[in-house]
Amino acid sequence: MKAKYIFIAIFIALVALTTTAHIKRIQEYPTYGAPRFGTERYWQDVIQEEIGGEKEYRLDDGTRVDLLFEKQACEIDWADKWAEGVGQSIYYGLKTRRAPLVILLAKKDGWEKYRDRVQYCGVDCWVYDTIIEEWVDKE
Repeated sequence: MKAKYIFIAIFIALVALTTTAHIKRIQEYPTYGAPRFGTERYWQDVIQEEIGGEKEYRLDDGTRVDLLFEKQACEIDWADKWAEGVGQSIYYGLKTRRAPLVILLAKKDGWEKYRDRVQYCGVDCWVYDTIIEEWVDKE
């Protein structure tokens, strides 16, 4: 019985040490645990620094436009989430009376089919490659 309590005490101590180390690592390295190619928010910041626009513009219903330009309301999304980007950008465009724009974030080859789908829906689409960190398709 005594061995059981010793095992439980050691187990609790190990969990506490591991948790503390993990929390410290997260605080020291904010990207620890982030996706390999960065988060959508990270790339939103990178793109906004490069081309401007008002970031996270809040609409009257609480939704937020990723980037709001003088003539466009922009949704930034990963290429394989193109359909979500289309829907959100159209909604934001209607709410702000601006043209919808989708910026797709590409992390591998094959992004062209997603861009084509967005454009087929009648929405302007730009593509930013997160590997080489530059525009691969921008009108």
